[in-house]
Amino acid sequence: MLRSLVIPPTESAASMYATADPHLLSAVISAKSRWTVAQIEAFLDESTLPMRVSSLNAEGFPHITSLWFRHLNGRLYCCTQQDALVCRHLQANPKMGFEVAVSAPPYYGISGQGVARILREDAGELLGTLADRYLAGRDQSLRHWLLSRLATEVIVEITPLRVTSWDFRRRMSGST
Repeated sequence: MLRSLVIPPTESAASMYATADPHLLSAVISAKSRWTVAQIEAFLDESTLPMRVSSLNAEGFPHITSLWFRHLNGRLYCCTQQDALVCRHLQANPKMGFEVAVSAPPYYGISGQGVARILREDAGELLGTLADRYLAGRDQSLRHWLLSRLATEVIVEITPLRVTSWDFRRRMSGST
């Protein structure tokens, strides 16, 4: 059985970062998913793990990039430079895969497939939000450097189409 929720039409990405309702995931959730829609959304809202984004290069091979993300209105938002490989790949083919998961036992996380749009509007607000979230007050020189490149920064908006989750914490409770 597949579960899903309805999502409203896209509004301007730049105008919604601070006030968006994050609980509108519209993707089809796999029947084998360990978590409910609400649990997936809570994980995405609370996680400070980078999202692994899989795009396809010109030869059709996967290219994996780790990006900071924010979950808003059922979509995932990232920032990257307009000339980054992941940006060029997603412009050529918006079909993509993603994963947000821990890298050490006990394993848990989510993965999915979606479509990406490159938004060329002001990425400053989102990038600042992402830097605050992921740097948590550390490494202000990196934050300053990232924000100094806003003229060529773009927003990657990902609309998840299919999502699944796994959680082996109970099974692997003896793992460290």
